[in-house]
Amino acid sequence: MARSWGAAPARFFLATTVDVGFVYARPRLSAGYGKPFTSWFGVDLNPVASGNGLGAYGGLRLEVPFVDVRAGARWFRAFNRTYLDPADRYDRITLETEGGDPSRALTYEVELDTSIPVGPGNVIGRASLSYVTGVPDGKYVFEETLRVIVDPPWVWRARGGYVFRLGKYSQHGIGLVVDYLDVPKRDDSETLRVGPIVRWVLSRRVEVRGSFVLTVISADRLGLVGSDFTELGVRYRWATE
Repeated sequence: MARSWGAAPARFFLATTVDVGFVYARPRLSAGYGKPFTSWFGVDLNPVASGNGLGAYGGLRLEVPFVDVRAGARWFRAFNRTYLDPADRYDRITLETEGGDPSRALTYEVELDTSIPVGPGNVIGRASLSYVTGVPDGKYVFEETLRVIVDPPWVWRARGGYVFRLGKYSQHGIGLVVDYLDVPKRDDSETLRVGPIVRWVLSRRVEVRGSFVLTVISADRLGLVGSDFTELGVRYRWATE
């Protein structure tokens, strides 16, 4: 067994990544060719379960040194949150208590991640373009992954930050990121988030991950619901050797 995924030769493989944390579970199945989690091309399939609803994602993915790009579709059905009547501002009470049927949405998305070594750490970036469908005419919806209220269809997102490398093999990381999101059809809908992210590697299979990116500017007042707390738990990875 190789010490790192990158040390093994390129081949056809099956792999799983399981994220389990505070009120969420995200198992992912990947199939492709290359070096798992390092440099490969293939498909990702994953169900999503959280305290807010159930969903699933499927799409293509290409990962090479410094760049990770994916394109696919994500469906989500909320347990309690419903479609929203148009308004200039929303608060958490409105989001959690609006009446009607539970909301459902199908989001098509393209996302690009970069991580480039510079000095004692890595400059990281993320850019995504999302197209939200399945929402009744004249209604808004809370997009559970992006954590914003959307007047469909378009949402775009940009992230930048710096992560310091730590540990004997530079396997750990801690840094600060800034997120900017915009919903073009909602006036004054820009969202700015800032906060730390953490990755602590226990082995090539197990790591602890956390993101605590708080909203500092937004037209809406959603509290932690509108912030990026999508990771706070343990990740386990496995792949055929």
